[in-house]
Amino acid sequence: MRLRLIIIAAFTACLTPSALQAQSDMAPAAAVEERPRLVAARFTAAWCPQCRILEPRLDDVWPEYEGADIERVRFDFTLPHRAPMRARAVEAGIEALYNQLEGRTGFLVLMDRETGEVLETITTEYDREDIGAALDRWLAATADMES
Repeated sequence: MRLRLIIIAAFTACLTPSALQAQSDMAPAAAVEERPRLVAARFTAAWCPQCRILEPRLDDVWPEYEGADIERVRFDFTLPHRAPMRARAVEAGIEALYNQLEGRTGFLVLMDRETGEVLETITTEYDREDIGAALDRWLAATADMES
């Protein structure tokens, strides 16, 4: 179990937006138009040490973004039942991202639902201010793309 956690931690530390690049066929156009363009997909689990660091930071920042044009999706891999999570990914129009990262934990992916592009991956290297700056940056960028 310890080796598995070390491997997961090493992999998570190596995640970059280019490594997480999702395919552009994320959701049908009609479904995309009615939903926020910016998606914040949290990949977490109770047993994940990185999650224990990142979760409180995210929880502190989220109240500032109530009502913001962000769709938050949480994938909790604590329990082995993944069918509901896969269904949530399909419903959110981010199935390809979910398929690519299923079972990995300890990060938040900011992605453009319309293009399927991973914009930024928030990890434990981000403090509260960095998280807020990333959300502000990509909210502004995706709003500009819609104009």
